[in-house]
Amino acid sequence: MSRDFAQKSPKRGGASPRQEEEVVTQRRELPAWSWLIFGVVLGFGLSEWLDEDPVAPAPRMAAVPAAPAQVAPEAEAPQDAERKRFDFYNLLPQQEVTTDTVEEYKSTPRDAENLPEYILQVGSFRAMADADRLAARLKADGYEISISSIDTESGTWHRVRIGPFKDRRKLNMAQDAMARQNIQSLLIRLPPQQ
Repeated sequence: MSRDFAQKSPKRGGASPRQEEEVVTQRRELPAWSWLIFGVVLGFGLSEWLDEDPVAPAPRMAAVPAAPAQVAPEAEAPQDAERKRFDFYNLLPQQEVTTDTVEEYKSTPRDAENLPEYILQVGSFRAMADADRLAARLKADGYEISISSIDTESGTWHRVRIGPFKDRRKLNMAQDAMARQNIQSLLIRLPPQQ
């Protein structure tokens, strides 16, 4: 069934009195949360009105004397008891701890002979011309270059390597320089020489 929404709905004057009554009662109802807030505010107000001093200090209790300790047949003088009570403070300065004198630690630098050596592999090519081209470019930058050829099942590979480096700082600088030139490098630790 189709309905024409362009036409205006009938006026309220034609509504029944019961429908008008429902509309009026809906407008007068308050939501439940407003009653909750009203009750809390009313409760605080009444508590303030009925109790002028809501936080009264609790009455202080009198100190209960400790049970008398059983006294030995010989009664100790009050000064002796007081002295024994604080005897710790007198004994502490008398007990001095002595330690042996130890020489300060001095680090021993590692010998240059014991430091590990590293090389950087910066390329591996099938064509010797590509390896020579990269080696010439890096030699111009001042690096010590070596090219090694290795025969594998898949063919001959020509590896371009920089180094060897014993100084870790120079090695890190070379790695940074390769990264700036977009050359991926592989760090290889050489076996110790005997």
